[in-house]
Amino acid sequence: MKYEELKDKRILITGGTQGIGEAMAESFSAEKSKVFINGRKLNDKVRKVMEKTGAEAVCCDISDALAAEDAVRKAAGDEERLDVLVCNAAGMNMAPFLESDMEKWWSQIKINLSGHIACIKAAVPFMKKCGGTIIIISSFFGTIGWKNATGYGASKSGLFTLGQYLAAKYAEENTDIKVCTIIPGVIDTAQLNVDAEDLGITLDEVRAMYADDIAMGRIARPGEIAETALYMASDAGRKAFNGRFVTVSGGEYRVTPYYV
Repeated sequence: MKYEELKDKRILITGGTQGIGEAMAESFSAEKSKVFINGRKLNDKVRKVMEKTGAEAVCCDISDALAAEDAVRKAAGDEERLDVLVCNAAGMNMAPFLESDMEKWWSQIKINLSGHIACIKAAVPFMKKCGGTIIIISSFFGTIGWKNATGYGASKSGLFTLGQYLAAKYAEENTDIKVCTIIPGVIDTAQLNVDAEDLGITLDEVRAMYADDIAMGRIARPGEIAETALYMASDAGRKAFNGRFVTVSGGEYRVTPYYV
């Protein structure tokens, strides 16, 4: 264990069934935290993560505000305590802005932004009792944009500014709720398949293309995001990064979107 203080803490991870969320479930479970993962449905993917990590599932579509609130209450349990909420769930649809299917465009806002607003609103009353940490997973594309991912970028930009506001609000109220934000760069997850399809190249070519703009010479891994989240949830990290953001990208120095 790296952080003794995380033992027995109640952790809810939205989008905890694959990629970054799955890595976080593994990392927090290794700290002997009480981990709850959220996915849309209880399926084989969810069961696999549960079996591997010992996490419990609170499945729902968080774009349904009432369902999101219920998931948070279940994670808080009879103790009525939620120590860490990781806002990680995300949907992404690739299309040029003027050709976007507006239903799909808005669904990204509902999942990535509105859904997490519902989760946070439900979590705050529990956190006001005993303190808590909200970790927001934004995105590099919420800071620089991507012309074929306008809905995704807008939602992640909204999450970023939401985190800044909430941190300031609870600091002013002298409430022990800390809000930290991680901005992942390109991460080696299944999302790369979507990028490859959008760009019309192979997965290996996508990895190589992104790596050209990264000082480390490779794209970042889900476990590296999870390690950052662990520190943000720790006693020292939650104070150090309250109201702040950390870009985890391996030194990605691209400042404009691809193929603009």
